[in-house]
Amino acid sequence: MKLSVDWLNEFTPLAQIPFEKVLEKINTSICEIDDVEEFKVHLSSVITVKIKSLEKHPNAEKLQTTIATDGSKDYQIVTAATNVKAGDIVPLALPGTKLDGKEILDSELRGVRSQGMYCSEKELGLALESSGVLIFPADTTLGISVRKLFLWEDTILTIDNKSITHRPDLWNHFGFARELSSQLQLPLNQFPFQAESKLESGDGGLTVTKSEHAHAYYVCSIQDVNIAPSNTKIKSRLEKCGIRSINNVVDVSNYLLLELGQPTHFFDKERLQSTTFSVIKSVEGTSFPLLDDTTPKLQKDLLLIQNGKDPAALAGVMGGKDSAVIDSTKNIVMESAVFKREDVRYTIRKTNIRTESAVRYEKGLDSYTCLPVMRRAVQLLKENGNPNIKVYEPQGFNHTESKSVTITTNLSFLRHKLGKNISQEEVTEILNRLGFKVTNQGEDLSVLVPRYRQNYDVTIPEDLVEEIGRTIGYASIKTEALSMAVETPIRNPLRELERRVKNFLSLEVGFNEVYNYSFASPSDSKLEATEEKSSLKIANEMPDEHSLLRNSLFPGLIKQAKLNQDRFESVNLFELGRTYHKKGKDSELAEERRWMAILSLSTNKPNDIAAIELEFLRLRETLSELFFYLNLPKFQWSKTNKNYFHPNVGLVLTYDGIEIAELGILHTRYADEYDLKRRAILSKINMEKLVEVWEKYGRNSHFIPPSNFPQGQLDLSLLLNEKDSTETFSNLVQNMKIPELESVFVQTIFKGETVGEGKKSVTYRFKLMSYDKTFTQERFKELSDSLVETAKTNGYTLR
Repeated sequence: MKLSVDWLNEFTPLAQIPFEKVLEKINTSICEIDDVEEFKVHLSSVITVKIKSLEKHPNAEKLQTTIATDGSKDYQIVTAATNVKAGDIVPLALPGTKLDGKEILDSELRGVRSQGMYCSEKELGLALESSGVLIFPADTTLGISVRKLFLWEDTILTIDNKSITHRPDLWNHFGFARELSSQLQLPLNQFPFQAESKLESGDGGLTVTKSEHAHAYYVCSIQDVNIAPSNTKIKSRLEKCGIRSINNVVDVSNYLLLELGQPTHFFDKERLQSTTFSVIKSVEGTSFPLLDDTTPKLQKDLLLIQNGKDPAALAGVMGGKDSAVIDSTKNIVMESAVFKREDVRYTIRKTNIRTESAVRYEKGLDSYTCLPVMRRAVQLLKENGNPNIKVYEPQGFNHTESKSVTITTNLSFLRHKLGKNISQEEVTEILNRLGFKVTNQGEDLSVLVPRYRQNYDVTIPEDLVEEIGRTIGYASIKTEALSMAVETPIRNPLRELERRVKNFLSLEVGFNEVYNYSFASPSDSKLEATEEKSSLKIANEMPDEHSLLRNSLFPGLIKQAKLNQDRFESVNLFELGRTYHKKGKDSELAEERRWMAILSLSTNKPNDIAAIELEFLRLRETLSELFFYLNLPKFQWSKTNKNYFHPNVGLVLTYDGIEIAELGILHTRYADEYDLKRRAILSKINMEKLVEVWEKYGRNSHFIPPSNFPQGQLDLSLLLNEKDSTETFSNLVQNMKIPELESVFVQTIFKGETVGEGKKSVTYRFKLMSYDKTFTQERFKELSDSLVETAKTNGYTLR
């Protein structure tokens, strides 16, 4: 939001205080300032001059040599303009002026000195295009800068909107000046709300139907308006705040918005279909042209201004084009209203239309300004080219006219919250300055909140603490260390375990942690089919892709992988997060589960099955290492079938009979849905079950003293059918109860022409350890023969 310092000075004398102190007070006690800028300061050296003489350039056919005066000094200017003559008053850019990034110089043009340049409207920023030099009226004062002539000598403050989103009273010049006057203890000129206007008796033929859809709604009839350009004061103030001047009627509405923060709207009375106004909710498919030249089809329950049977405006957001003020307008209807902020926010969200009026309505305005703003509007209309208008009495209603907010608190509460021993007199003085009315009964205070602060802003005692704190300055409150007992924190096993798992994945194996929203789309909820029915819909209106709480971490990881699949060769991700599941009756709370989800994108082509299987085995080994890292070595892998895993490529990990983790390759149909170009290997760990096992077994010692004798190993290659499980032979070997056998695992899987179509060569590695003697060749041969015999007995072919 932009604020004009010149405009603020009209309400409170800021010039009495050094400008740096004003800025400091705004930043420390009111809001954040993004920028402070002198408005069009580059035009300070563009002055008004009168052309005294004009003659042909001696050396150039298309140039003219002129003599111009500012009233005290003459300038020789060479120009190519054809629309100027002797006696014209024009803008002259003196040497040193910068226009459109080019500096004006005192130079020679074809041998004749030129001490500046005459300017067009385009060069001054008054128009996008212009055909010649700007010519001022004959009574224009000579020798003054263009900045002064157009009332552009001003400083513009750019306020950070986020810092005043809770303060609707500050979204205008008068409200901001009122706040500054209280903070800086300066007098305040209250004239905008005290404007008196003579009104004609009667309703001007207008009627308003009462409605519960607005806090207040008023219209009044105004006759005999004359549409023309606005005066210089209103034009310049609108421009300085970033609003384009339209005409002397519409500009008054925009001016009021910036001055008092209360939106108003003008209808062309002759273009309205009726004299009756009401506030209604839209039905599905309602459509009418808006001022931005769009004709959207509206959803139901949007707030509308109804004129007779026809919609005339999106209430609080934008007016209709068919009833807009045009150049031929003679009679108008002025609207002043306050709508419920929830309704305006709903309209903004559904239409994606965000106007200056809507921004103010959505903060929550109070209805007390509706009628004073109408009187001020009449005053401005008269000052802005319509002195002879007839204005009839406003018609309408106000449902919240008697609303008030009183807060009761006491001095000890304020002192405790502030951390400062502030006196009762100081509290009362500060609150009175800020517009509150304070009644003291001993140390108890009863505080009546001003109407411009009572809606959603100051409603509880803590809000009064903030008002006092920011006024005395938070820097004046002494910083003290907290007085509290130092106690050993309660141990949280789940958090400990989560840190260990995250450290292993990120530091030990180099995976990257990601964070995703807890929201999901209906299609995301279908990934884990068994959980689809437990999906929780979000009550507040959300886009479809964020309409549910997630029941799986996999969709978020897959989307992250999709974004990174073309950027990085290696994509290894993990996420620690919660999923949400509705179980049982509606009155029961939803269930929350804690997971560690892992995704690894294959670096090989999708049809290179052998290479992808090796990557799958490597990730399985990584998860096995994680369990060893957690001191949980007695886990078991077994096959599983999940709808989201590729058939025959799914495993579950159990510990003491408890299913803790799962691992598999994402099914191609889901990879296609999410536009994954590479195969994705997925895994998830149930952290709540893991912590139970970790607490029970992870603290036990599984240490086995190292053997004094060297380790041995044997490899055995078998020929299997392509679809045969490699786990079957591993289980057979485990059941042989070989005392020296430490572990057995698949070392490699090979497919190709040499092993035959539909076949695969699987190499098993057996790690052997003896604790009482060194392995002999005889024992190695004995073990090897027993393994070969087991393979043959069970129908396996050696390779």
